[in-house]
Amino acid sequence: MTLNTSRAGQLRQGLWTLLVTLLTVGGIILAVTRPEWLTGALQAAVASAGSAAPVVFVLLCIVTAPLHLNSVVAALSLLIWPLPTALALSFVGSLIGCVLTAYLLSRAGGAALRQRAGWPRWLENLTARVARHPFLIGILVRLGLGSGLALEAFYLLSGYTRRQYLAATIPGVALWTLQALLGVTLLRALLQTAPGLAGLVALAPLLLVGGAVAVRRLRKR
Repeated sequence: MTLNTSRAGQLRQGLWTLLVTLLTVGGIILAVTRPEWLTGALQAAVASAGSAAPVVFVLLCIVTAPLHLNSVVAALSLLIWPLPTALALSFVGSLIGCVLTAYLLSRAGGAALRQRAGWPRWLENLTARVARHPFLIGILVRLGLGSGLALEAFYLLSGYTRRQYLAATIPGVALWTLQALLGVTLLRALLQTAPGLAGLVALAPLLLVGGAVAVRRLRKR
């Protein structure tokens, strides 16, 4: 029973990772290609919302942060605002979402953290190195994953104090937001000069996930 439950959990985790990756790639493609049907609809929605539009966007980042989907929202921000505004709003929303997620998880308790987060194995392996390099590992992990239940649980269960958590999360979220939006901007510029290469770069996350799954299955055999 335990083995079947473990396999079912791994299957759910794998399917969720694939779904998030597909949505992220889709968001990047839409942000890069900027189809008129989407751009026009978003700009009309922002115009109708008026001064409340930035607040709504920040709230969307907060809500999607636990699900690791704020990367999609951040990418689409470039369809609405210029880069500096998109960066500022994406950073604020993502940061609040991460901190709020960590706070709610801390209130849930350690056992609930493990059950709800579903850590990847490589993330668990990093816990042994946190004591030596908490700041460096905290920033690198944040830069790699951005947000999500598993990531916030990693900080909480790895012994990070509140000060250490904020010291790693604030610059980590800033760097993650910067690389995400600059990546979309550079990819759009690349699309105009080398469309084939731009498509390959956009699909790289999906290819990496597929490759990791294939390697894992080969090792089990």
